[in-house]
Amino acid sequence: MRTEHSENEPDQDSVDGGDRCPCYTYEMAQTPEGARRTAAKHAGISFAEYLDLESAGQKRCTACKTWHDLSAFALDRTRHDGLTAQCRESRNGRARRAYVPQPRRVFRGRSFVPARDGDRKQAERRINYFVEAGLIPPPNSQPCIDCGHVWKRGGKRHEYDHYLGYAPQNHEQVQPVCSTCHHRREIERRHV
Repeated sequence: MRTEHSENEPDQDSVDGGDRCPCYTYEMAQTPEGARRTAAKHAGISFAEYLDLESAGQKRCTACKTWHDLSAFALDRTRHDGLTAQCRESRNGRARRAYVPQPRRVFRGRSFVPARDGDRKQAERRINYFVEAGLIPPPNSQPCIDCGHVWKRGGKRHEYDHYLGYAPQNHEQVQPVCSTCHHRREIERRHV
């Protein structure tokens, strides 16, 4: 371990602002033993005491600066020993102090963009939303209003018809009809 810097290397105090622990040197430990020696010095105990605690299944928490059993640390596969640097109690305490509760979201009911006059896609999408949300039954579960056809698997499908048109006040006014009757209604509306 060296304490003096050569002319080519910057002074470590000028590099990091001088706020590092005095036990760290410019040339950090390059071996596991060197890392343990530095950690022992940082903890303020001898290297032999550090090895005794480590072999007894103890680890020093970097947050609360106390020694704990290995079971007090959470798993962290990215670290050399597979455990976090801080004990669970310290990590949980820090998380509790940092927690800011979010206000509960109050359900306001349905909220839509204002209905646009003559917007067929918007009106159809609104009805599809009602079906998906369970606010109205699917059209196949209801008989056709015009011919009374009841849907069966493989048969013609049923659809909701905006029988009053696509004016904003009529976007939610629909009737279940089979596809044949819906087509006939559309043709009649065009020829009126």
